[in-house]
Amino acid sequence: MLNLKCPKCGAGFDFEPVTQLTPQDFHEKELVEGSLNCTRCPECGATLNVPVKVIYRDSVRPFFLCLDPARIPEERIPEVAAKFDEWATTAALEHQVQRSVVRLVFTRQDFIEKIYLHRLGYDDRVIEFAKYQLFNEGIQGGNYNFREHHLLYDFGHQDQKTMGFIIFDKKLGRPIRIISVPRQEYDALVDEIRSNPELMHELDRCFPGCLVDVDMLFEKLLSQKE
Repeated sequence: MLNLKCPKCGAGFDFEPVTQLTPQDFHEKELVEGSLNCTRCPECGATLNVPVKVIYRDSVRPFFLCLDPARIPEERIPEVAAKFDEWATTAALEHQVQRSVVRLVFTRQDFIEKIYLHRLGYDDRVIEFAKYQLFNEGIQGGNYNFREHHLLYDFGHQDQKTMGFIIFDKKLGRPIRIISVPRQEYDALVDEIRSNPELMHELDRCFPGCLVDVDMLFEKLLSQKE
């Protein structure tokens, strides 16, 4: 239970946030709409978005996803991720269970994307590597780049022959375009990675821990060139 203070009228009130989700107890509608962990001040009616950590855990197909909305300084993100990975390994050893696939994200959009990729059976590392290739190709001639734009898998895409990606403008804070990629190109990439041990090793090298994100990959590669 949290004790909140309304930023508009100053009234204090209690609120019980949702901090854990499972495939059986998935607040899908609220999460997608952005109303999860939103409440109203009982005095003035102002809407408050309560930033709390939320965990999504799948015990059947071991998967542990954490949304941390705290404004972590960029230079501290690798340290936070390393501690999270260490905690996951230690917990698995202590309980003598298989270590879950562990992911850490910092935005609601990324949290939603990871949940749906897991539910659909995708390897999110391959998806992020595909995004990397799309950025390097200029994302179909639009001259988009990872510093100003974010690519998100479009889980509402209906065409079975293509995969959809949403281009999200970071400055505007909203989607600006949807693109389609032939599904056969993605399938060919998956087959190539699975059949080539060197490519699989490269994928592990690109995404060695819980931070599986194309932006982090770009930053990592750029720092290696300096």
